[in-house]
Amino acid sequence: MDSRFIRKVSVIVPAYNAERYIESCLDSLIRQNCKNLEIVIIDDGSEDSTGIICDMYQQCYKNFIKVGHCHHGGVSRARLSGVQKASGEYVVFVDADDWVENDYISSMLFHMEEADIVAAGIAREVVDTAEKAFYEFNGMPSGKYEEIPDRQKLYGKMLYSEEPYRFGVLPYICNKMFRRDILQLILEKSDKRIFDGEDASVVYRYLLISQKIVLTDECKYHYLYHKGTASLTDRKDAYLNASYLYQELYECFTQSVFNTILLEQLDYYMRRMVWKKDPAAYLQVNSFLFPYDKVKQGSGIVLYGMGKVGKAFYQQIVQTQYCGIIAWADQKPVQIPEIVENVPGILPDEIKEYCFDYLVIAIQNRITACEIAETLSFAGIDRKKVIIPDL
Repeated sequence: MDSRFIRKVSVIVPAYNAERYIESCLDSLIRQNCKNLEIVIIDDGSEDSTGIICDMYQQCYKNFIKVGHCHHGGVSRARLSGVQKASGEYVVFVDADDWVENDYISSMLFHMEEADIVAAGIAREVVDTAEKAFYEFNGMPSGKYEEIPDRQKLYGKMLYSEEPYRFGVLPYICNKMFRRDILQLILEKSDKRIFDGEDASVVYRYLLISQKIVLTDECKYHYLYHKGTASLTDRKDAYLNASYLYQELYECFTQSVFNTILLEQLDYYMRRMVWKKDPAAYLQVNSFLFPYDKVKQGSGIVLYGMGKVGKAFYQQIVQTQYCGIIAWADQKPVQIPEIVENVPGILPDEIKEYCFDYLVIAIQNRITACEIAETLSFAGIDRKKVIIPDL
């Protein structure tokens, strides 16, 4: 048997008030085709039946499920507790309201031999809708980054690639496989006061002490977005959180031999963290916000949709001169003389005749927007150029 599949993997599942979803999560882990694993569930002081459900699963699967109960201390402490209880050589994290495909662990293990970390893509889904999954990839090419020049290239775009705002390596902790011994040292030193950006704090500090990094475009982790969930950036202490995050990353980056390129990225990253507190107010936008964080400044775009969202985007682009509009597509294209100058209205079939950097779908209904993106992909439009804004 391949030695990669003999080594034990610990799956850490921090759980807090997750009674609606945790069974689906655990069932997806039990179905993994990689059998040399353990599941460590940390019930972080749940006030619903999450703890009871976890104990039931432990009773049914005593041979490979462990459960720990603790007072509610936040996800960072729960993760550390899980790693401390784990016995596997490798560790992955799965949030209690997400799920993974049956070969998720084995696909990560395939790349993990002699690596320190494997960083994959992620599939995003909106709960209780018919939307198809939206795939998010690392901003750097898939492959192995081992030699110093290769790692230097990766570190140079790790937090911020050339397409604002696209991460060179996605900051999420849940779509990665780690070595437990290295990870535990990182988690023990992490500032537990950070509640937004805590993933980035762990991931980027881990990457900097890794000797061999593997990126893959596989998207077998399904992140579930729950509509109506309050944003962490709505908290009154969001700016205080940003200061904790900045201090932790700054101290790490200044000690690195790559400090110059890292600190420049940190500046961009922290601006993003602060701006997302209230980007509409920052940009003085009272309607739909153009996806500035996903479109590179100065690029050429095609707008898709001539409704109220499309008009709002157009006005913002004109006001800011952020990028150029090459064409405006719609099923029923019309010229709108009161706001459009020298921008051709085109049919969707004509899009491929134009050269552009991004195609921004200006449609409020996300299901419809995803369907349009799928249709464009089948028509030969590069899916990585298609932007679906968060409206």
